[in-house]
Amino acid sequence: MLCLTISFISIFICFYCIYQCIKPKNYPPGPVWIPLFGCLLKFGWLRLKYGYIYLALQELARTYGPVLGLKLGKQKVVMISSYDLVKKALLQDEFNNRPDGFFFRIRSFGKRKGVLFTEGTAWSQIRRFTMRHLRTFGIGQSIMTEQLNLEARNLVDHLQLMSERGAVTMHTAFDVAVLNSLWFMIAGHRFEYEDQKLQEALVLVHDAFRLMDTLGGVISQLPFLRFVMPELSGYNELMRILHGLWGFIDDEIKIHEKELSGDQPRDLIDAFLLEMRKNNENKDTIFDRENLLILCLDLFLAGSKTTTDTLATTFLFLSLNPEWVRILQAELDSVVGRSRAPTEDDLPSLPITEAFLAEAQRYLILAPLGVPRTTARDVTLNGYLIPKDTIVLFDFHSVQNDKAYWDQPNEFQPQRFLDERGQFCRNNYSLPFGLGKRRCLGEQLARSSLFLFFTYIVHHFDMEISAEHGKPDLNGYDGFTLSPKPYHLRLTKRSNRGDDRHEHMTSTFGLLRRGSISSNS
Repeated sequence: MLCLTISFISIFICFYCIYQCIKPKNYPPGPVWIPLFGCLLKFGWLRLKYGYIYLALQELARTYGPVLGLKLGKQKVVMISSYDLVKKALLQDEFNNRPDGFFFRIRSFGKRKGVLFTEGTAWSQIRRFTMRHLRTFGIGQSIMTEQLNLEARNLVDHLQLMSERGAVTMHTAFDVAVLNSLWFMIAGHRFEYEDQKLQEALVLVHDAFRLMDTLGGVISQLPFLRFVMPELSGYNELMRILHGLWGFIDDEIKIHEKELSGDQPRDLIDAFLLEMRKNNENKDTIFDRENLLILCLDLFLAGSKTTTDTLATTFLFLSLNPEWVRILQAELDSVVGRSRAPTEDDLPSLPITEAFLAEAQRYLILAPLGVPRTTARDVTLNGYLIPKDTIVLFDFHSVQNDKAYWDQPNEFQPQRFLDERGQFCRNNYSLPFGLGKRRCLGEQLARSSLFLFFTYIVHHFDMEISAEHGKPDLNGYDGFTLSPKPYHLRLTKRSNRGDDRHEHMTSTFGLLRRGSISSNS
């Protein structure tokens, strides 16, 4: 009897292993699958070899094609490359769902909450509510411009103070300013730079983005590892980070609950709490306290981290290419002068600055794989069948470097965003904020924040690499996004007296129009 039982178990295991290795019919090409791991071992080896997830996947795509089919642990994963295929998929409803695995639920108490990793009716309701009230409390309004100008002035004052003490730590220099530009709409107030509680939360944010990758890390592919090796798998660290961030936002909500009165909300949290009152007897409502907390977490993480890192990496690039500092300062001086600060009204008169920022977002791409999607149903792309619930990654790095649409994509050339008259012209092949229904909901705020904070600093400071800290590394840390490594700059306040740069500007405009100025760091 025992032998028979063992035989049945052995046969079952054999059939199960064979089943695990069978790819769905017409599934996109990719490496061979092995039981339990799929092609996770080969993927892991390539990641160690190249140092970045997107480079490991691109190596596989060079072998198997622009629609790459994988299985990582128990997860089926497809990566889509090239501008044409990425654009086509982004505009199809079948690719608009979000993953529903262990990592994507644990951040929201084992449920599907918030706006980033939900889908269907719940997602559309929470997104509409969020966009409506963010507009009410600032986005697209004069109050947003006033708040951004305030934050830009405070940022300059803070950097001036830091520069008097020595080299400025730049990779985190923008954290508070960027968060404040969003937080006053979410919670109705801003933070001071010395706020210890905020600083602790910001450390957790940076830790979170470095701990987990786009797919949720090994804990997402092999969830059972949290029981076997909770420390090595990253599970314990993940929970430490989540508890810290939950606590930070929960304290903010408690303050609003105590102060809430009447029916006139002061900010997004107030508006959500009032909706909770109206729907307190509706069991199917999206307006519950957990959803509010995770919505704030989504906005706190996604709304601040990407802009912060874009600014930090752009200034890192500038420090390695100081000729661009002089070019940008010359344009700002000629348009803005030295007696006032830049404003968004100056934007149409600053084509080189606008082209520089557009090229920075193309060249210094920090989210090469974006935020993962899943297929809502079986869907065909480029002749391959992608089954329902397959995780889909979009290779935005390949989009921003597609040689079919970008001449010499490996070179930094802002002039590609200038027309023959030297005026800025937006290139539709650049997708820094995504495309389709899942396009970044904070795009307007991000663009305004990026422009104002960038121009304020370039206008107010000269900068050079700190000799005692050495040359910075443009290659960031791998994680959910590419985070800039620590670097330090010497910032020197510029004089308010203008200098004669007309001749330099004239030659610069000519070089830019002829495409003679480029960088390849």
